[in-house]
Amino acid sequence: MIYGLGLLEGGLTWDYATLVMQNEFVRQILHCVKGIPINDEKMALEVVRSVGPGGEFLSHEHTYKHFRELSTTELIDRHNRDGWMALGGKDIVERAYEKAIDILENFKNPSPLPENIQKQLKEIVKEAEAETAEIKAKEKEKRRKKPKF
Repeated sequence: MIYGLGLLEGGLTWDYATLVMQNEFVRQILHCVKGIPINDEKMALEVVRSVGPGGEFLSHEHTYKHFRELSTTELIDRHNRDGWMALGGKDIVERAYEKAIDILENFKNPSPLPENIQKQLKEIVKEAEAETAEIKAKEKEKRRKKPKF
């Protein structure tokens, strides 16, 4: 389980850009830990044989079919410095804030939760708020009754 995406200050603060960055990091980690499949299609031994020593694979159909399986990023810029500067030189934090703002302003949920689920979630939040208010009231009462020396 991955816990705490977007949290700062031990969970006291939550930040959209931090969430977006950490989401990308987790996606990269998951890509790495899934490993490299070893099978005839991925190993492409027939392609290796047909291209032969000194041949090039970039224009081969197999390469085109599979190159997107490599890790891709939205925030991590893999250009060299000149290329990065030519594109505006934005660091990952700037790009993460732009992405977070874009999500907040433009996301359209194609399948919102059913009404009964929304109602249940609102009830859970309402119960949690009531429980929190009760705990705060008890703590306040304890402090009030506690003798001051």
